[in-house]
Amino acid sequence: MKTLQIRVPNELREDADQVLEEIGMDMSTAIRVYLKKIVQSRSIPFALEAAQPWVAEPVSVDDETQRRMDQVAETWKTARR
Repeated sequence: MKTLQIRVPNELREDADQVLEEIGMDMSTAIRVYLKKIVQSRSIPFALEAAQPWVAEPVSVDDETQRRMDQVAETWKTARR
């Protein structure tokens, strides 16, 4: 048997202890259940996603600005050929 030692912020530990107590499980058991699930599923047992760093918003442009942007795009495409 090996010992696993981790450091977590006090508030996180206290909040997790409270939830686990309501479930009727201690921290060591919860960690063992988590590790067993990783082994069984061969993955982290929940989705991990990075937050979107930005949100694209449509911007209104007048006809002249759109024409110029189209010209730049066409010039760029032609230059890449």
